[in-house]
Amino acid sequence: MRLPILLVCLLACLALPLTGCKQLSDDSPKRYYDNKFLFSFVPPKGWTVTTSETPACLTSVEASQGDCRLYVCVSERPEEFLPTSSDFANCELVKSYVAERLKGYNIRCRPTLVQGRRGYDAIYLRNVADDAGGVRLQLVRQTFLARGKLLYTFTFYAFGDSAQELKDISTPCDDPILRSLGTLFLHAVPREGVETASGGQRATPFGNP
Repeated sequence: MRLPILLVCLLACLALPLTGCKQLSDDSPKRYYDNKFLFSFVPPKGWTVTTSETPACLTSVEASQGDCRLYVCVSERPEEFLPTSSDFANCELVKSYVAERLKGYNIRCRPTLVQGRRGYDAIYLRNVADDAGGVRLQLVRQTFLARGKLLYTFTFYAFGDSAQELKDISTPCDDPILRSLGTLFLHAVPREGVETASGGQRATPFGNP
């Protein structure tokens, strides 16, 4: 299927480096910490932050304001996902993962660094059924970071009925979301958290940081 020129331009513009529920509300930006999975980030100023568990995520943290929303999902890393040191091979695996698991298409992938840690940016489209029985276009932009047995995914998405609508919705969200991604940090695993009483090592979901 040939994409409209506007949609191709939109994808090209967005393919830039992306360097029970509890609700937190504060107008000043504060760093959000997850002490269990050892990550933190600064949500955009004034955005509402909620945390939850989902079938796909061991934990999910969402920050939103109006049509703008992002979320960080921590999940178990598929064994076949990001297993090599080759950027080309890992990007091919990202594309396969997005196409097969997430039903995405027109997928673009590139390596990136987030706080000095190697990751992979993906941008793609999906067709998603709505409550009225129609199909809407979804633009998804994700950054994948692997650590041991865990996969950290930073996601921004927008829905629209056309390329122009996607552009109108996503463009005002770009700057605050990119700034927030730049604050994402995976914290070191405390040494006392990986040693047994006998002095040996016990398995953890983090593996080698």
